[in-house]
Amino acid sequence: MKKKLMISLFASALLVLPVIPVHSFAADTSKPTIINNGQINNGRVLIPLRAVSENLGASVEWFQTEKEVKIKNGDTTLWLAANFKRAIIESPPTTDNPDIPNREYIDIDTATQVIKGTTYVPLRFVGQSLGANVLWNQQSKQATITLGGKELVVNMEQQSIQISDKQKIMDPRLKQLSDKLNQAADISSIKNISSYFKPYFTDKLIKSIVQNKGLNTASTYESPASSPVYINKTLATLAQSVILANGLTGEDQYAEDRTITLVFTNGVWKVDSVSKGLRVLISGFSDFQPQ
Repeated sequence: MKKKLMISLFASALLVLPVIPVHSFAADTSKPTIINNGQINNGRVLIPLRAVSENLGASVEWFQTEKEVKIKNGDTTLWLAANFKRAIIESPPTTDNPDIPNREYIDIDTATQVIKGTTYVPLRFVGQSLGANVLWNQQSKQATITLGGKELVVNMEQQSIQISDKQKIMDPRLKQLSDKLNQAADISSIKNISSYFKPYFTDKLIKSIVQNKGLNTASTYESPASSPVYINKTLATLAQSVILANGLTGEDQYAEDRTITLVFTNGVWKVDSVSKGLRVLISGFSDFQPQ
């Protein structure tokens, strides 16, 4: 059975990031590196992956097909995957199992996310996993990471699309839409399909579901792990992922991605279209339960 480790450090409900001394650093008079495109996902700060590789001294690989991140620092390797709120940490093998790295599976409070083609990783978890000090300034919405005498300052990106809090898609609505999409995967037991889904889907999507006798995606998606990306004030996208099966050898898992287009119509957000994709991940990003 996989070892599942919950670390309270990463599970605090507030965005305030305490400074936790990990190493003592010599004074460095050099100017800090400024990053201006940080993001906030479900109340947690994300930083672009490139900032990690270029400024924190770690070896970083991005696997486009798998949407996986591999961050290596010394003998420790950190794995993250888009749309999953779990990290895999590999350390050198023990003498008892010299060919198998030690693995820890850590559930974290935000997911790696791809936003408009840029991959973002959770700042606090990645920073502290690399042995950095991380400080969050709530007033200025600015994060400061210190590692090896280097200082990285991350400002939150100024959104070009200004959407009022009242119009934004709230988490309860996202969960509701996700649950209804799960139900739409199999409509055999649903009567009056058009009227049942009308509060949640556009007429275009409902027509497609009826014609195809269901939505051609899995029905086991959980609440969205990432935030919606707003294209404009009436259009947004949302990405979800779910593990479908374990590989035969146990070394990988098969994931389905559900990309959702949302439209704001008549004062409410509805699902307008859904597409899906498949990818293969290293094993461990989900405790897969057979359907």
